[in-house]
Amino acid sequence: MNQDDTGQLKRSLGLTAVVALGLNGVIGQGIFLTPGKASTLMGPSAVVALLIGAVLCFLIALCFAEVGSRFHSTGGAYLYARKAFGEFVGFEVGWMTCCVAIIAWATLANGFTLVLASFVPEVGAGVTQKVVAVSLVVILTAVNLFGVKSGAVVVKIFTVAKLIPLAAFILVGAFYLDGGNFSPFAPQGMEPLAQTTIVLLYAYVGFETMVVPAGEMDDPKRSVPLALFVVLAICTVVYISVYIVATGTLSELSGNTNPIVVAATGFMGPIGGSIIALGIVLSVFGTNSGSALVNPRRFFAMAERGDLPRILSRVNPKTGAPVPAILLTAGATIALTVAGSFEQLLVLGVIARFGQYIPTCLAVIVFRRRPDFDPEAGYTIPFGPCVPVLALALCGWLLWYQSAEKLIAGAVALGVGIPLYFVSRLTNKDSESADPES
Repeated sequence: MNQDDTGQLKRSLGLTAVVALGLNGVIGQGIFLTPGKASTLMGPSAVVALLIGAVLCFLIALCFAEVGSRFHSTGGAYLYARKAFGEFVGFEVGWMTCCVAIIAWATLANGFTLVLASFVPEVGAGVTQKVVAVSLVVILTAVNLFGVKSGAVVVKIFTVAKLIPLAAFILVGAFYLDGGNFSPFAPQGMEPLAQTTIVLLYAYVGFETMVVPAGEMDDPKRSVPLALFVVLAICTVVYISVYIVATGTLSELSGNTNPIVVAATGFMGPIGGSIIALGIVLSVFGTNSGSALVNPRRFFAMAERGDLPRILSRVNPKTGAPVPAILLTAGATIALTVAGSFEQLLVLGVIARFGQYIPTCLAVIVFRRRPDFDPEAGYTIPFGPCVPVLALALCGWLLWYQSAEKLIAGAVALGVGIPLYFVSRLTNKDSESADPES
């Protein structure tokens, strides 16, 4: 049997590439789009919501680190849920991650054209907008057909490119802060805290993508937990700094749809504003490149275990790239990119993310109760079950404040996965014996 049929991916991702992948996946468009909305809800005190979002993501990251350090296969939350709760729950988690992967990339592709429109207005609407968005998906798909290394190189380049303008915004803006802009600190009180945390949580989501390509990491036991910690620490510092600078330099922050560029133009001049605008374009492009690299691995992981057609687990013997999974991801993304708008494609985002976070936190507790659990086999969270329980409590608190429409949409997506599960059981009857190295 040749490599094309074995479904074995090449282990060529080092720690630096994993950290770059994480930073690229997290620092996308959220920090550029959410400060104006957050300021409307809570004013300067929205920085507290940023801290709560960071704490929640750090707690969830700890859970991902403990579970992920004990697995060496590609799959992430889907793989963990499958091992902890069985095939059906694993399938549903995997199905939701595949759904959000396609929706997220289509959203980002459309979002790229919107930020690019600040330089080329013609790409912001009409047929030109769709052509540019689809072309972006096609180009990044072609890059990743050459293997994970070529995709990771693109991710590294644009991770650096996006951090430089952000650093400039923070360092220069720190000299132009107006203390008066921070008073009153909480004009609406602290009542909107949960709603504001949900808004700002959009800026943090994506860190879980680092654990998906574990099958292609040099040393997943070391790389997964360390990379998660490094990425969340950097993102928290950057986000809080960006919000403080935006608040302190832009008195009209509340409700502003493009506050970072407006603030930068104010204290850096038109050229500085253009540099920041370019940084946003690079940031969204970089997040697109990360989606192109990671998303096909979700389909690959499910097919590898018989939960999707086996053809999706085939890899190219020369490049090690999961070609069928890459092509399926690109095709579905292009279809959604053409059919939907940036706003329409955000509907399932938050709910689908919790569909990965909650099962992974629960998996920590489940695995620890099993007789074969070995604390020395990987990273182990301190303080017993406190971390996963606290993470679950915070998730429940935030979901309580989600709109009914989003909760219903998430339930519908889960319901669609049920018949697909039984179809996969019929078409892949040998799936129970398909259990790649964990």
